[in-house]
Amino acid sequence: MKQIGILALVITFSMHGAMAQLIQVEQEVFGMDCAPCAYGLERGLKKMDGLEKVQVSLNEGKAYINLASENTLTLQQIQEVVKSNGFSARKAEVVLQGELLRKENDWQINVDDEVFRVATDTDHHIISSLKRGRIKLKGVVRDEEDHQLDPQWEITVTELLQKTT
Repeated sequence: MKQIGILALVITFSMHGAMAQLIQVEQEVFGMDCAPCAYGLERGLKKMDGLEKVQVSLNEGKAYINLASENTLTLQQIQEVVKSNGFSARKAEVVLQGELLRKENDWQINVDDEVFRVATDTDHHIISSLKRGRIKLKGVVRDEEDHQLDPQWEITVTELLQKTT
């Protein structure tokens, strides 16, 4: 009986880890003005564990990042690499999955060590369809303070990809 309880705990924690993660990040990068800059940033990002694919586009000024399943990377870590390479990262379009909770009058999605608060400029129809539980969504995150990264973000949800319970 004790083994069944331990097995249930292991399954619960492994399912939580697989369900709470960044899946995709399209990070705007300011300050790239040459091909070697873009190449250097791409090499820097590829050193991170948990990435499946990285492409940096000088023409579009963006880093396109697909994360491996069951990764533990955070948006803060990704932006720290961008900034440590001498660039600015203020806006990212993300796909993430995590636990949707209601805190006082605000919705928030917990993704591992980060909290994404649903912004008030999110479409009313999206906000009205939110329910507590696991969720997968797409949204835009803005980092207004370029020099001070925080594991708490504000996200404008643009699309609900999967509602789970």
